[in-house]
Amino acid sequence: MKQEGFSRRSALRRAAVAVPVLQTAIFAQDVPELKGDAGVDRVVVANGKTYLRGWAGYGDPPRPHIHPWDQQAPKPAPQGPPVTLSWQKESGPGQVTFADPSAPITTATFSAPGIYVLKLAADNGRMKAASTLTVKVEPPPPPQQLDAVYTKRFKIDSPLWSARAKALMVNWIPHCIDQINRTDIEIGPGGIDNFVEAGKKLRGEPHGYHKGYVFSNAWVHQTVEAMSIALMIDAQGDAEIEAAHRKMRATLDDWIPKILGAQEPDGYLQTAFTLSRIDRGKVIDTSNYKHWDPAHRGDHEGYVAGYFLEAAINHYLMTEKKDARLYYAARKLADCWYNNLGPAPKKPWYDGHQQMEQGLVRFGRFVNDMEGGGKGQRYIELAKFLLDSRYLAAASEKERTEYDQSHLPMQQQYEAVGHAVRAAYTYSGMADVAVETHDVDYQSAVKSLWDNIVNRKYYVTGGIGSGESAEGFGPNYSLGNRAYNEACSTCGLIFFQWKLNLAYRDARYADLYEDSMYNALLGSVDLEGKHFYYDNPLDERVARYAWHVCPCCVGNIPRTLLMLPTWTYAKSAEGVWVNMFVGSSITVENVVGTDVEMVQKTDYPWSGRVAITVNPKISKKFEVRVRVPDRAVSELYKPSPAVGGIGAVKVNGKAVKAPVENGYAVVSRTWKAGDRLEFELPLKPQRVQASEKIAATRGKVALRYGPLIYNLESEDQDITKTLAAGSELTAEWRKELLGGVVVLKGKFTDGSEMLAVPNYARMNRKAGTEYPPRPPRPAAGGQRPAPPPVASIVWIKAG
Repeated sequence: MKQEGFSRRSALRRAAVAVPVLQTAIFAQDVPELKGDAGVDRVVVANGKTYLRGWAGYGDPPRPHIHPWDQQAPKPAPQGPPVTLSWQKESGPGQVTFADPSAPITTATFSAPGIYVLKLAADNGRMKAASTLTVKVEPPPPPQQLDAVYTKRFKIDSPLWSARAKALMVNWIPHCIDQINRTDIEIGPGGIDNFVEAGKKLRGEPHGYHKGYVFSNAWVHQTVEAMSIALMIDAQGDAEIEAAHRKMRATLDDWIPKILGAQEPDGYLQTAFTLSRIDRGKVIDTSNYKHWDPAHRGDHEGYVAGYFLEAAINHYLMTEKKDARLYYAARKLADCWYNNLGPAPKKPWYDGHQQMEQGLVRFGRFVNDMEGGGKGQRYIELAKFLLDSRYLAAASEKERTEYDQSHLPMQQQYEAVGHAVRAAYTYSGMADVAVETHDVDYQSAVKSLWDNIVNRKYYVTGGIGSGESAEGFGPNYSLGNRAYNEACSTCGLIFFQWKLNLAYRDARYADLYEDSMYNALLGSVDLEGKHFYYDNPLDERVARYAWHVCPCCVGNIPRTLLMLPTWTYAKSAEGVWVNMFVGSSITVENVVGTDVEMVQKTDYPWSGRVAITVNPKISKKFEVRVRVPDRAVSELYKPSPAVGGIGAVKVNGKAVKAPVENGYAVVSRTWKAGDRLEFELPLKPQRVQASEKIAATRGKVALRYGPLIYNLESEDQDITKTLAAGSELTAEWRKELLGGVVVLKGKFTDGSEMLAVPNYARMNRKAGTEYPPRPPRPAAGGQRPAPPPVASIVWIKAG
């Protein structure tokens, strides 16, 4: 929709002045103003169609329900003369065919790729209105996607990642274990004790109540997966890591029987349904609760189940398939869902919080790989059914809300709306379905949602969710610096971008998930690994905390960060694809018929020099494709000076030709063990200018060095000062600062020194707290005390 600064959702909320219209001045006192809305801009895959949902009329356009509790009846619209509508092509390289050009809700197809502008014209005989939207018609993804690399045993040898992984393994994951083992937590309760009590009930023994949120099983499952991944990281003789590994193994030995003891005979697993609950001091008897009941759509049945499926995958891989207890339990759970949900005579269903959808696809593919014969395919089919049911299974229009992405059919969602975690998990699952089914409508929706996020609703740190709609997305370009950016939404976004990288074989998606990894997610845990952030604003006021009333992120953060083999490499029939640059030893299995150990030596992101020793078990001809980072994928942010490309590529010391295709430098040769591939990725300090459409960043700049965004901190200077326009930015290694970082230096307009530190290391010189500080209560006069001052900022006043 052509109106800078607004999404369709914001337009639907606002008065007439905010709706994009062109009025022809034939006004009369007794006729209300005629308005029009063509809908949101979108992408459509060639040979597909786009679903148009236009509106023209009087008063405010109808809007979907934003939240489940948003049930107010719409105000009566003013009455006016009958309106006739027509869809027209305003511009574009080919022909546009409308299924019904006079209907507000219709479809359009396009004869050629390119950018089109469509116009919805309205006429009531006395006045006219028009609104436009832009459609990008793009080629479909390649018929064969890249293959994921499973996370298996690997080594880390990186100045940055070795320290970060050690902090997670030695401190953070053990801290999560200790918290989950406690039975006395009052804020954020609900750990392994829920499984113990559910097991007692299933055995007919005296038992207690379910503690905490209905979804509290989730952070147990996440932590099981985090432990499983951590146990695949070679301790390399580090005594602290070895001790942490022993604790993790003992914990898994203790927890797994307790978790399996809580699984019901038919495979169902969620302790909030097995046990009665206590909510605000009241006992809630769940004995009559039915599974998959629309009345309990908010009870996170799929959210919890999806994490269990994913935990089972990495536990099975960690044990090298020797311990199949969780794997078989996950099969039993997935079968339970498949046996009950689906087309008639089974029942339709969707969960208020998505996760099962992407969990089912990931698990289904894993079963196919482990057992063959397409045995996991039915789980993939169920995932699509659950996604399609989000709109179709709703009991009424009132139940369909943007909050949980049930407001429109999946194939017709072109704007990212609602709760950001739910949305990211939804879009990740949709990307899976698009790959598995080649459904063009799904492909178009997925690319539209990606385009809307990355070019309208994306923070420079790689986070999402401005927090304006209950932990969710705001309107287009509404990217305030008091962002929400929940850590779990970043995890979901990383999975989404990764799946698009696999689907499109295009480096820009890996460029973006690298941004999210290094900034929005890596900085969610402190350098010691003892405190974390649930939300990650760009203007930070408070230190991290050890726990949260909703600790849904505590296991999600390490399970995502530590899955480095999966993020670093992909594979195809052509060879190995290098997506991240982390000093490590990782084996990519079955590349053109042989396993290939990839040994990276680099201190990236502090330096751009990378050396990869390629060790195939058998000498083979294949490609190694190296991502050439692009720091300007999003239209929202322009870094300068431009820094891109790749330095001379050498094999065994000799320069070789490496043509760049879809963002990858391609080196094709017959590789033998010990061959050494070397290159350099240029790094230099950059200023980042944001789009003028983002009000919060006008007159400001952000600083960047490679994949890292930087912060100014009050520990070092007055952060309200203005960066001098002509100030040269320099990079300097500080070994003793924040575990060793490259800082950026410059000058403020008053001539004083400016010092910036990486965003991931922000707020590490302030002591962590047990819980987030509570918002100050209003004083006697009703005035709420001022919040703590901002202590760390991304966007700096620019001279």
